[in-house]
Amino acid sequence: MRKALAGLAAGVLLAGAVAAFTGPQAGTAAAAPTPQPTASSSSAAPPSASELSDAVADCTEQVSNGKYAERSGQERTIPICATGNAVHWRSGMTIVCDGQATDKCNSSTDPWWQEGTAWPQSDGKPLNAEKLPFVVVPISSSIWDHADSEITGGTVVAAVYKDKVAYAVVGDRGPDDAIGEGSYALAEALGIDPDPASGGVAGKVVDYIAFPRVESSPIEDNADAVAKGEEAAADLVAGRIGCISAQLGFTNYDELSDGANGNKVRAAQCLLRTAGADDGQEAPSGEYDKATADAVTKFQEQVGLDATGKVDSKTWTALLSFGDTPQVGSGASGEAVGRVQRALNAAISAGIDTDRQFGSKTAEAVKEYQSKQGLDADGIVGKSTWEALQAGK
Repeated sequence: MRKALAGLAAGVLLAGAVAAFTGPQAGTAAAAPTPQPTASSSSAAPPSASELSDAVADCTEQVSNGKYAERSGQERTIPICATGNAVHWRSGMTIVCDGQATDKCNSSTDPWWQEGTAWPQSDGKPLNAEKLPFVVVPISSSIWDHADSEITGGTVVAAVYKDKVAYAVVGDRGPDDAIGEGSYALAEALGIDPDPASGGVAGKVVDYIAFPRVESSPIEDNADAVAKGEEAAADLVAGRIGCISAQLGFTNYDELSDGANGNKVRAAQCLLRTAGADDGQEAPSGEYDKATADAVTKFQEQVGLDATGKVDSKTWTALLSFGDTPQVGSGASGEAVGRVQRALNAAISAGIDTDRQFGSKTAEAVKEYQSKQGLDADGIVGKSTWEALQAGK
């Protein structure tokens, strides 16, 4: 972690001074996270800066246990909030130049420069702060653990300042008591002075809007972050809420049919939309109506299940596993592992915590599922295991 500025302990902070910390180097997962497909938005122009700021103007739900300071050592007044499909905060921007040494970011231009970033590029090198727009999240603490909100390296973030929107990724970790740091490239994209020694902006003037489980792949591909960010941002502005949070936290999946209601219905509605079987409603209603039953029937026909219009264990399994199919096994982490865990909870009542970490319990559940399907019980989720899950077997 970057050492504190010399005057920090005394509370002497210069406006726009660079942040005093950076995140620790993180190990590379056995399998890189893959993005969860998001709801298809219309072909209209991406949301404007004012539309996005308006969408997160209120702290609909505070997900942090306390608040953060804009700069380490200052008064803590910034909560982490959840609204719709986003987790967001409003702060200033301290310039982060850590990572690869470049013309603008190096030990000469930045007195607090560090050569590492918490999450590396796909080639193992640190991120390039001069070229890649990225933001910093606090190190996990009792205030807030970004992993609990399913935010990790590569999670797509929309940053809004005045009339500008820039799409970035989560790329580093910083102090556990402050929030509001962006890379040289992100500041430049927003029209903020990117100088690591004297730039940045103070005050609650920048909206940081993260989209859990929407991840750029690879992390350094900003074009991918922009495409996915614009789509997720459109969902947020349109009020298509709940398609992130509603899918979390279940270890069992009850059968759903006409008359059912609640969060599991909302989760099914979100998953149906993700799979291209939208029920036509602007936002998940949580009510199992005819439109939902029709969407379920459409999806069941799509994957070859009996078209009953009811979400049984097979339909849950197919819905929860829908998406990309990378090989994942022991030691892997990320979005694809989370889908495997949820699907196994539906398929064999595995009771796994959906922590997106491929540990021993997940491996044992995979082996049990593979045995029941007559597959090689190697505990690795490869092509044949994905095919069985996505067919609802």
